[in-house]
Amino acid sequence: MKTVSSQLYEEFLKEKKTNRRFELAGLYIGYGAYVVSLGIVFWFKRENPLFSAMFFLGLFTRVSSLMIGRVFLVPKVFLQLLSSNASEREEAWDTIQAHKDEIIGRLARNIYGWNDASELYSMDKEELTEFVREKTSTNWRKIGKIFLLFYVPLALFVTYLTIYAWFL
Repeated sequence: MKTVSSQLYEEFLKEKKTNRRFELAGLYIGYGAYVVSLGIVFWFKRENPLFSAMFFLGLFTRVSSLMIGRVFLVPKVFLQLLSSNASEREEAWDTIQAHKDEIIGRLARNIYGWNDASELYSMDKEELTEFVREKTSTNWRKIGKIFLLFYVPLALFVTYLTIYAWFL
């Protein structure tokens, strides 16, 4: 019997935690920006058009949270099925089979949501590889990293505008 590498499984668990952290950050930043902008206007009775920038940051953050779902749509362990190295493909397949319910379950929830995903559990290696290739035709991980490079400076700038408007 083959021994399964725990490194891929641990990477899968780490990716799951990272996904959850980004989702929570999107919630906290998005709704936090709403609370701050509305609190400034209604609790502190401050009126400055620059405060609306914080509201729009919240709106932009909540819409941007859709990107998180696309970036983490297919776990990295499935991406190794597309590797040119045969040993990496075998290791990924063995890891997927050893933790089938958890790993394929995550892929099924990400792609199908609450719909029936029983066909995903019955796929063999070639079918699953083709399925993953189809779902990863667009490199959302790269797009997500580029998006983050624009989002962080924008969020910092809007925060600066809000603080600046407070002291005007």
